[in-house]
Amino acid sequence: MTRTSDAPAPADPAAPDPMQADVCVIGAGIVGLFNALQYAKRGLSVVLIDHLTDRGMASYKVGESLLVYANAFLRTIGELDDELTRSRGKLGFWMAYGMEGRRTFGDDINEWGFQARLPQRWLDAIPDRMFARTMFGDVQIVRPDIEAAMRATVRRHRRITFIDNGHVRDVQMGSGTGDHLIGWAHPAGAEHGTVRARWVIDCSGRARFLAKKLGHDVPLTDGFASTAVWAQFKNCTDDVFDQRWEFRFPDGERIRRDQDTVHLWGEGYWIWLIRLADDRISVGVSYDRSRVPPGTRMKEFFWEVLRRYPLLDFLQEADVLEFRAYRDVQHITDTFVSERRYALSGDASSIIDAYYSQGISLSLCMSWHVANIAERDIRDGAMDLDYLRHANRAAVADWRIMRSMIKHKYGPAISDGRFFVIDHLLDYMVFGAALLGRYRISRWLAETGGDTSRETPTQLALRKGLQRRLFLSQSTPWHRRDPQWVASVIERGHAGLARRAADRVAGGDPHPPVKAALRAHAAIPGIWRLPTIRRRARRDLTLRAIKEPAFMRLKGTETRPLALAGSGPMLVLLCTTSIGFDILDTAVRKLLRRRRAAIPPGDAGAPRAVPIPAPAQGPGVRQYA
Repeated sequence: MTRTSDAPAPADPAAPDPMQADVCVIGAGIVGLFNALQYAKRGLSVVLIDHLTDRGMASYKVGESLLVYANAFLRTIGELDDELTRSRGKLGFWMAYGMEGRRTFGDDINEWGFQARLPQRWLDAIPDRMFARTMFGDVQIVRPDIEAAMRATVRRHRRITFIDNGHVRDVQMGSGTGDHLIGWAHPAGAEHGTVRARWVIDCSGRARFLAKKLGHDVPLTDGFASTAVWAQFKNCTDDVFDQRWEFRFPDGERIRRDQDTVHLWGEGYWIWLIRLADDRISVGVSYDRSRVPPGTRMKEFFWEVLRRYPLLDFLQEADVLEFRAYRDVQHITDTFVSERRYALSGDASSIIDAYYSQGISLSLCMSWHVANIAERDIRDGAMDLDYLRHANRAAVADWRIMRSMIKHKYGPAISDGRFFVIDHLLDYMVFGAALLGRYRISRWLAETGGDTSRETPTQLALRKGLQRRLFLSQSTPWHRRDPQWVASVIERGHAGLARRAADRVAGGDPHPPVKAALRAHAAIPGIWRLPTIRRRARRDLTLRAIKEPAFMRLKGTETRPLALAGSGPMLVLLCTTSIGFDILDTAVRKLLRRRRAAIPPGDAGAPRAVPIPAPAQGPGVRQYA
């Protein structure tokens, strides 16, 4: 579908006539390939432009762990169901602090984990196997293999023209309702051309073509900046992950931590370990730049940090497949989608931190929202400005929420056991509340494949509802509140936890190490143990698994499953209670420290003076000295 354009004519009279398209996508990484496919599946014509090189296509890019929304979008719209099923399953995530210098996990470290593996009885209750994989089949991918499969799908699609030998040199924005004119050229100048398109989707990655051209970059002024360095290794077989990686639940179930995405926290940094197919592993170090001496070489720092962990001695330089680094990780845009008919997606718009692996997930989610807006504009000539503005506010709010999750963990509070558990519980509240949205988008995707022409009235209603609520900042029960207000509340929650933990650490009274491991059938920590946890021999909030009632199991045909609808409110209650206890206990301990500090030196062990009352007057009254 094309439109008459009032965009300016090409500046070069010798250039070929512009190629016509409804949508032009800049960049053919995983986000760009996804965007090309999703518009084509909606019946729109697409031109995808990038300059592919052998080195770029073979790169072991970061972004291997598919969480929250990523798995669902890539299995369906990305047509990767077979490839993801063959990938290494993601059984959960695991966080730990205190592992420097250790060869094994123990009771004297902080740990927080979640096992996403579902009991078989839950899976058996779901008749639609595609939906089951879309909803629950999270995996850890090898990016070159996945992107190669997506490129092959893009090349086969009749509605997509793939220009794979050109860099976009300029975008002339159409005035009014006019189309945009996108100029591209081969780096050697051998070929060039133009594309006339109604919409432009910038997926150019950290090149950030439109953000820089149109001035959408937002400076970060709070002093928090991070660097990420990482590598992929070969020859990481099962035998290097022995019984030291094992964790035993109170009811006897045993798991291996390495089967999850593992995060090892230190002072001012964290390490990720993500096992992949074919005995490969992704290992990275993300660190607060203010905690590392200026001039430190990133690769040297990477190896210096890893060597603090004897547990990781199996990682050898001879097995490195590729090493990469981002000196400045974080950036944000003030616009994700514009009424001028362009959008910024993936790293071209924003990036926070690799923690929780949300980069791809939030990018694909926002891309889906943009597709809803763009399709209506292209087909009906109607721009849904209310939806557009809501999507922008919610996307910025989601970025703020994700940044608040990681910012304070880089600080001194991370060593405090109670901070470690409650701060992760606050993160878990956000993701747990998003489960209902994940369920609904998984249903819509599994049943329609991303093609809006296949929608039934039920599926259309699902999509309309998700247009307002498929954001971390718009989940139940805070979906009726402004997304920026939600982000502010969560930011204050993290900041308060960090401030109180840092006060305990500075006062010489840090909370001792605590553990909490959750499972789908024991999905909450025992926070009621917090008031007495300091006195327990084993400081563990992990609960035994329970046998849930059959009516709680998902079938994949509901629109509002009870277990998922109640997840957000239940976790809000848990978090509020935990934070309330943290506030009260910290205040009491601070008061006691002040009272002890007020006792003059040398008087701490002296007997306290007892005042002698004045002699009583009158007959019959006994006197006491």
